[in-house]
Amino acid sequence: MSEPLELSDLERDVLLAALREPLFDRDPMVMGLCLHLCGRRLMQRAGGAAIANGWRGSPYAFVLTREGWNLLKSERLRTPIRRAG
Repeated sequence: MSEPLELSDLERDVLLAALREPLFDRDPMVMGLCLHLCGRRLMQRAGGAAIANGWRGSPYAFVLTREGWNLLKSERLRTPIRRAG
């Protein structure tokens, strides 16, 4: 079984932002983090497949991969739920 990936806070923030919407390379630092996360197979460029599936956004946007989504989901499940009152 593979070991859990260690993510920096900035990498985690980028993944969470990609969960909300595709990321575009506006900021060089964010673009660098996106490319690093692409190398770890947690993100990918939207590309032609997304357009073929009907997405009208930029093919150069960064989106989560299935592995990225699963990582965020598993981290959310590990966090204990706080109870009020």
